[in-house]
Order: sequence, then C-alpha cells, then structure tokens
Amino acid sequence: MTMSAFIRIAITLCSLAASAAAPPPQAASQLKFGENLLANGAVAYRPSSAPKGPVPLVVLLHGAMGYPPHFLRSMEPEADRRGFIILYPHSQGRTWDVIENSERGGDPSSGPDSERLHRSLADLLSKAAIDRSHVVLLGFSDGASYALSLGLANPQLFGAVVALSPGSILAPGHIDPRQQLSIAHGRSDRILSFANTSNAIVPELRRRGASVTFRPIAGDHEVDPKVLDEALDFALGLQAQPHAPTSNPK
Repeated sequence: MTMSAFIRIAITLCSLAASAAAPPPQAASQLKFGENLLANGAVAYRPSSAPKGPVPLVVLLHGAMGYPPHFLRSMEPEADRRGFIILYPHSQGRTWDVIENSERGGDPSSGPDSERLHRSLADLLSKAAIDRSHVVLLGFSDGASYALSLGLANPQLFGAVVALSPGSILAPGHIDPRQQLSIAHGRSDRILSFANTSNAIVPELRRRGASVTFRPIAGDHEVDPKVLDEALDFALGLQAQPHAPTSNPK
C-alpha cells in the first residue's frame, strides 16, 4: 500500500477557530459541578477541583459506536485529578462524518459533525471561563483520526492534540509546528494498524514539520491508563493527584 493510501491530504477541513475565538466574557462559571447537558446533546463535566478562574479544557472524541457515557465516565477521574473541564460531543452517525465521507471519496469537510461540535463548544464557552492556553483535543480510535484531522486544521484553538490508536488522517495544507501532537498506538492492535501509525502517519507529520511525540505501547486496541496519564501531563502540564487506575474505554 502506498503512502498516499495511508495519508490523505485535504486543504479545506472546516475551521472552528474563527467563529469560536471570541465568546462573551464570563464573571463566573454557570456550569454546575458534575455533568451538564449542552447544545446538540454534548456533555460538559466540571470537576469540583476546577479552579475559580479560567479552567483548562479537554475535548473528548469517542471511537466508532462509542457514544456516551462510557468514554466520558472513564475520563472524569482524570478531570478530578487535574482540574480540567471535559467537553464530550458525539457524532451524528455511527462515527465521525469526516471518516465516513473520506472513505466514500467525498468531501471530508461536508458533513455536519464539525458544525455540531462548534455549536456545542460555543455553548460551553458561553457558560464557562476557559483557559485558552490549555485547550486539548483528545480522541481514541476513529476519534483519534478525527482529533488529528480537526486539530491540525485549528491550531489557534487546540494547542495540543492527543491521538490514541488513530487509523488515518486528513491533514490541512499547512501545519503549525508550535502545536503539540501526542500519538500512542498498541503494537498488537487488531482493529487499526500499528504499522500504519508508526510507518506512515507519524513520519509524514514529522516530514511536514509537525511537533510529534510518539509512544508505541505493548497493548491491543485500548487506552492504557499510564499512557493516558503521560499524554495528559504532556498536553496540559498540570499536577495530578494520585488515584486508582481507571477502566479502559472500548
């Protein structure tokens, strides 16, 4: 299989940054502690450990068929430890439309999921003071592929992208080398190819000037708690409190 079969480049992935860059100022968060329902059925989780001022944000993208609440619930203890807000949108279909559209050879930016995510994000930004220097896009499986594709197209919004077991990427024409990318993949992954990530996605991103940290792991198609800890430390630079290991999202 050729490199182009692994890495498909799209110049016009829909941008979220321009329309979400200047929300109205908020004196205090309107989000209650715990889970909050937002536009388009997205869920925001605010931990009791969140600081009073602007709070870091992790936007969490599920894998195929990975609808709420299992991935979200597995991440909530991490938010409690580090004091960040989670935004958990979900795709309109079985997975993110950028994945399905590209597989059919269509325009990868034509689906509604990016607009749905924008509206959910705008709703959150109208209700909570977010630390714009610590906004992270984190995805698993198909969500990792979407996180890389959408995150690279929006470096002004997402300072860091964490991709756990991605399958493909639709990169924009220009990559901002200041954006931090953390990619991890299991060597024994039976769902999405480890070789695809290690031999194609990561080298191609580095060739194009992206700042990439790659962590091969020994596992299958799963989220390793230690790797997740490392990735969040890398993306947020926040001190975490000790906790019992979390369950792995499927």
